[in-house]
Amino acid sequence: MKKTITLLVAGLFAVTSFTTLNAQDCKTKLSLFAENAKAKNYAEAETQLNELRTDCPSVSSAIYAYGERIYKAKLKKATDKKAVAEELIKLYRDRIANVPAKTKKGDVLGDIGTLMVDYKIGDVKSQYDVFDEAFKTDLVNFKNPKSLYQYFELYYSMYQTGDSGVLLENLIQKFEELTEKFESESERLAKTKNELIAKKESGQELTSKEKRKEKVADTNIKAIAIFSGNMEALIEKVSTCETLIPLFRKNFDANRSNSLWLKRAAGRLDAKGCDEDPLFVELVEAVDALEPSANSKRYLAGIYERKGNLTRAEEYLNQSLDMEKDPIKKARLLYKIASKAKKRGQKSKARKYYLDAVKNNPSLGGAYLKIAQLYASSVNQCGKDEFTKRAGYWKAAEMARKAGQVDPSLKSIANRTVDSYMKSAPSKADVFSRGLKSGASIPLNCWIGGSVRIPNL
Repeated sequence: MKKTITLLVAGLFAVTSFTTLNAQDCKTKLSLFAENAKAKNYAEAETQLNELRTDCPSVSSAIYAYGERIYKAKLKKATDKKAVAEELIKLYRDRIANVPAKTKKGDVLGDIGTLMVDYKIGDVKSQYDVFDEAFKTDLVNFKNPKSLYQYFELYYSMYQTGDSGVLLENLIQKFEELTEKFESESERLAKTKNELIAKKESGQELTSKEKRKEKVADTNIKAIAIFSGNMEALIEKVSTCETLIPLFRKNFDANRSNSLWLKRAAGRLDAKGCDEDPLFVELVEAVDALEPSANSKRYLAGIYERKGNLTRAEEYLNQSLDMEKDPIKKARLLYKIASKAKKRGQKSKARKYYLDAVKNNPSLGGAYLKIAQLYASSVNQCGKDEFTKRAGYWKAAEMARKAGQVDPSLKSIANRTVDSYMKSAPSKADVFSRGLKSGASIPLNCWIGGSVRIPNL
């Protein structure tokens, strides 16, 4: 009996020692692999990667992080890119399976889906299913703008073919869900940007980490603008007042107590300019009765303004602004109010709300671009002769320049806009012929008010 116990203990000791030794071997292999991967000795590192994935798949997420580097470098040089993309997909799936606690599943699934689309791996449904899993299981980390757009693009394709059971109402719902996701990501990035803008405006230097953070934010803000715009262009083809109104009318009664459906339906009609239809009024009244919000009050303000009841419209507008406490969301609300005023030709009112929007969200460069457009469209009202009229373009250029300063993702369009306005403004020769110099003030005798200084030409 004693002999048996002794042998059992010895056996357990041997197993423990063997396990510890294996763990140590894994760490040693991982260390050597990491050194090669960092040094870009990818051929040797790939061999070590394969060994680690076989022998020590769960030892560290670093296996998969460095492995990703290896396959991405390999992908750039490969002649058979699809085969390498499939290897990278396998690596990503192994990561999800072996180190789930150290993996942002939504992000990784988004990368898998994008590889499948970009390299034509699988059919439309299998590609869509990967993105759909990311959306349904880890929405927080499913945020790459390109992946979000591809997810919608695939769904749109399934709707177009008509053989996947995707109806127009399903497509619009998916569009609204992804629009909300794009908006939440924009809000998150805007808060990051505004913190950095405030630091710079206080005269402090950004740290190297903060500069990287700013660069990432700028890149993603630009990407969101591009891909959400692409998504809007797709839905534009099938989402018109003529298609939306009958669709929402058909589903209205079944959704009278569904505040989310009501909000999305009212928001879509508002975005498409269908807000003069009686259905829009019914939707707004229903959602405001069920779950009043800043947006429902804004819609009511517009409805009463069209009725000519300006006092009531102003009351609802003030309620709308009072209800929205989040500065980024409030800026978006103010921007929408300004844009509606701009569309109606209420230029002074539009400028006020665009400027209020920037106060709430200093990185909202688009508001400055809109003000620039308002100024440029008013130059003929703002002077007594050709020279003083065209001087208004300098004021417009000032606003466009600000747009690029607060939002680098708009820098390209802001620069083109500035160049266009400066070409329309008086030239250096024009200034000289008037006996004026840089810095001289030219009054703007119109709704713009104030004056503009002649810039260095």
